[in-house]
Amino acid sequence: MTFIRYFIYIVVGALASSVIGGIFACVIAFISPDFVKGLFSPSAGADLPRYGAAVGMIWGIFLGTAVMAFSLLLVTAVQVAKLIKKKSDEKPDA
Repeated sequence: MTFIRYFIYIVVGALASSVIGGIFACVIAFISPDFVKGLFSPSAGADLPRYGAAVGMIWGIFLGTAVMAFSLLLVTAVQVAKLIKKKSDEKPDA
């Protein structure tokens, strides 16, 4: 069950990052449409806030997944280190 719980953490973290990235890019598109045009190269006549939100959501999901996976890797490494230490402490000295 721990694997499923960690998988759900990664999915929820990625989706939350996607939403945050989309909102951030949409706000940037409202503030500076020229910046979005130069950075993302949208097609002519594209609605820049919507385009920025879509690109921000894509980048947000990639970055969110990577960050959550790395965080869970660190948590797993700490748990494995605790188990190894516990086993070595329980081992009787010869």
